[in-house]
Amino acid sequence: MSKRVVIVGAGIAGLTAGIHAQRSGFDTTIVEQHTIPGGMCTSWRRKGYLFEGGMHWLTGSSPKTAVFQMWKDIGAIDEETPMLLGDPFRSMEWEGQVIHVFRDIDKTAEQLLALSPADEKPIRQLVKDTKVLCRMQMPVIDIKGVKVEKPRRMGLGSLFNMLPALPTVARLSRISCLEWTRQFAHPGIQQLFRILQDEYAASSLLFTLATLHAGDGGYPEGGSLAFAQRMAETFTGLGGKLLYGTPVQKVDVRDGKACGVVLEGATLEADAVIVTQDAAAALGRLFDTPPQDAWLAELRETVNPAVCTFVSIGVRTPLPDGLLPEWELEEPITYADQAINRISFNSYRRYAPEGATALTTALLADTYDFWEKARAEGRYEAEKQALADQFSRALCAKYPQCVGNIEVIDIATPLTYERYTSAFHGSWMTITPPRDKMKRYLGACESVDGLFFAGQRLMPPGGLPSAAASGRQTAQLVCRRFDAVFK
Repeated sequence: MSKRVVIVGAGIAGLTAGIHAQRSGFDTTIVEQHTIPGGMCTSWRRKGYLFEGGMHWLTGSSPKTAVFQMWKDIGAIDEETPMLLGDPFRSMEWEGQVIHVFRDIDKTAEQLLALSPADEKPIRQLVKDTKVLCRMQMPVIDIKGVKVEKPRRMGLGSLFNMLPALPTVARLSRISCLEWTRQFAHPGIQQLFRILQDEYAASSLLFTLATLHAGDGGYPEGGSLAFAQRMAETFTGLGGKLLYGTPVQKVDVRDGKACGVVLEGATLEADAVIVTQDAAAALGRLFDTPPQDAWLAELRETVNPAVCTFVSIGVRTPLPDGLLPEWELEEPITYADQAINRISFNSYRRYAPEGATALTTALLADTYDFWEKARAEGRYEAEKQALADQFSRALCAKYPQCVGNIEVIDIATPLTYERYTSAFHGSWMTITPPRDKMKRYLGACESVDGLFFAGQRLMPPGGLPSAAASGRQTAQLVCRRFDAVFK
């Protein structure tokens, strides 16, 4: 009889772990509280509009990368998946002109040199660093001691290719994104590169630029929902069971062993349990007594959540598809004791009714406490409406054709993401500040036999590739525990 594995959560980590576990001979069930797969890799529909709420570019979209093969293994994408390579990647209005971050770093540099000849030295260094970091690739390798049908190893050639980039990584990891932007004398260039939150190490920003320059970082047609649905269909096509709309009340731990999960009115028994719900939150939510592993306590105590408030607007007028350049507001948008002076939108005409446009933008700041207090005081909906009204005025002031044509404004707060995914503070990644050691966790629980963890939180800074790599790694841990061959 096959060993039974129960996975908590049908996000990217859970689906990845489930596909590999089912393929490797386990009787696998994924239990998901939501009615759709994907977790943080998500989108939603409002009044005929589809709003992309998760994926904006995908590391591993290029078949030249090892991560592409990882995605292909789990049915997320393949060579036939239509891939959009939007260019420019970012645009911004500045003193009467529009400046861009192109995928081609040389093209970006040519534009910036014309804008600010005085910044030639840091611009040349930007080009050099970006091209050097193109040598770095996220490895997809096997854990020690697991039997693997098709072993994945990093060859010496790949290692030698990456060696010249290590000093650059070390240098950029010592300063923040905000510090890095301040090397430019031109304030417009400083603002142009404020792509990630200021607290991140600058290496994260330059890795993003390197991903784009290398021809990676595309957007699969259909976005988050189609991406996750393909994975879910791969899992169920292998015979795996996927239970939607089924919250897990707790992990059933008896005599130091994970024996299954407790649902409403029933216990789903298992030989192993993989928790892919955000570990920082799951430890307090899913256990009568949290596991005592030191690494889990460290993860919970040191998590630095990346949080956003997501604004989606459906407007019955055609706006440029792909990107609306960031612009300076005549009247700042205020909320959570902040003043927002500039905004931009991703624009999706293909996700809207004919002649209309779906717009999305993310306000990158940890406003979880603000929204939680607003909810406790009974003004949560009023605060959302106030923010929506400000965005409506800002959009109509910039694009007068939107006046009278806004059909929907949807505000997804950190509490929204928390409600649907149970992520810690509704967080979608982990901020990795300068000099952070980027500690990663294997996912095996030593204090409870048969209990494993997976998810982007175990592999900071997180994101879709980290979630999938963690799910793959944890499936290997299960195979090693029960002496099964990983497939």
